[in-house]
Amino acid sequence: MLKKLLFPLLAAFILAGCASNNTTLNIQPKIQLPQQDPSLMGVTISVNGADQRSDQALAKVNRDGQLITLTPSRDLRFLLQEVLEKQMTSRGYMIGPSGAVDLQVVVNGLYADVTQGNVRYSITTKADISIIATAKNGNKQVKNYRQTYSVEGAFTATNAKITNAVNSTLSDVIADMAQDTSVHNFIKQNAR
Repeated sequence: MLKKLLFPLLAAFILAGCASNNTTLNIQPKIQLPQQDPSLMGVTISVNGADQRSDQALAKVNRDGQLITLTPSRDLRFLLQEVLEKQMTSRGYMIGPSGAVDLQVVVNGLYADVTQGNVRYSITTKADISIIATAKNGNKQVKNYRQTYSVEGAFTATNAKITNAVNSTLSDVIADMAQDTSVHNFIKQNAR
C-alpha cells in the first residue's frame, strides 16, 4: 500500500521540479511607429513573414551540467509581421491580400550567445532581419537591419536577463525599421 502511494507522489514531485525550469523567453520588444505620410492615397500593400533560421532556439545555456534550449514565447515571423503591419499602417498604407507591393519580413538570424563562468556571465545578442519589397511591375528591393547587443554581469545569466537582451536587440531593429524610409520610398515609386 505504501509503495502504491509513494511512487505517484515521488513522480509528482519530479514533474513539479521539471515544470519550474521554464525554457520559454517572453519576447515583447518595444514597437516604434513612424510618422504618417499624408501624400499616400489608398495605397494597399501586402505583408507576410518568414523565419529562415536553421535552429528555432534563441539561446542554449549550460545549467547544472545540462544544456538547456531556450525558445521564444511566440513565433518570431508572426511577431515581426505584426510589427511591420503596424508600422506601415502608421505611415498611411492599407494592408490587404493583393497589394501594389508585397512586403516580406524575414528573420535571418536572432540568437543570444550566453557564456557563464563561476562569478560572471556574458550575453551577446545578434539580430539579422530583412524586408523584401516586390512590386507588381517586377522591381524588387531588399533592405537588411542588423543589431548586436552585449551585456555582462555577476553570477548567472537568468532567463529574465537573456529575455531583456533579446528584447533590447529586437527593439533596436524595430526602431531602425521605423526610422528608415528606403522601403517607404520604394513603395511610393513602384505602387503606381
